[in-house]
Amino acid sequence: MALPQVANLERAKWRTQCRQQLSEHIQSKLGISIKPSQVRLITGIDDTYNWSFLPEKRHLFSKHLSKHSTSAYMQLCREVGTSFEAVNAETSTWHIAQVKQGDASLSQQDTGFAVKIEQLEVENSRLTSELNQWRDQAIKESESKGYAEEEVDQLQFALQTAWTEIQQMQHEINNWALTVDFFKKSTIQSYRGLNEVFLLLEKLKLELPTLYNGQNLDWISSEVANGMMS
Repeated sequence: MALPQVANLERAKWRTQCRQQLSEHIQSKLGISIKPSQVRLITGIDDTYNWSFLPEKRHLFSKHLSKHSTSAYMQLCREVGTSFEAVNAETSTWHIAQVKQGDASLSQQDTGFAVKIEQLEVENSRLTSELNQWRDQAIKESESKGYAEEEVDQLQFALQTAWTEIQQMQHEINNWALTVDFFKKSTIQSYRGLNEVFLLLEKLKLELPTLYNGQNLDWISSEVANGMMS
């Protein structure tokens, strides 16, 4: 089985789904419409959004979206809005600067996700790291299971194809059997007809007028028979 090809198709499927979910998240969170194909994890100065994430998720934003693995796409889809979220590019820098300076006037309502990250990173770091280890192991097992299921599907397809071919061959065999039976019956009928002709000729020989003076007429049967055989 071509497992690498299957893995590439699976990775492409999750990449497309990941782009779609991130695009929808940006739209619902910021009201900014970004095409799925234009979503970036590493944003530039021209982008109208940025990403705010927990420290242990930094590796997800250290490379471009197209370079990630299947497990990374699955993780991004699963944790968008939970361990990371989109923030407005114009305000995200300002919030981070205010938190680092310890601005007490920044209200709890206005701090946003960036400040929550600072407040929770120590408490959540250990638990999240442990959870990630278990999750990564589960993802690997899931991918292995996916490969096995793909092989089973392909084997079932091959068996179904073989069964279809067997049924077609059986149909052809039945047709040939009917043809053979037809010619067999035709041959039997021909022999029966020929036998009836011979009987008729024998009867004619017995009933011929005596003007032939008892001449042997066996040649008549032979000639007629030869003519029919030819």
